[in-house]
Amino acid sequence: MKLLPRMFIQVGDQEVLLSDSLRFADRARAAGVSVELEVWDNMWSVFHFLAYMLPEAQQAITHIGQFVRTTLKIESE
Repeated sequence: MKLLPRMFIQVGDQEVLLSDSLRFADRARAAGVSVELEVWDNMWSVFHFLAYMLPEAQQAITHIGQFVRTTLKIESE
């Protein structure tokens, strides 16, 4: 029995909780959960908030949208 849904994890390689994120993804996979993990180079905690000036953050948010659309089977316009 799966306890967790399909997951999408984004973490910066400068994030204080990077090792926790990697461990969490590994353990979820070991439990049979589908996990997509993105580790962003030279990014830190909540880098998404700077999407107005960081192309990487804009890209990361786009990836989140793609994951949600795919998971919920929503057609993009």
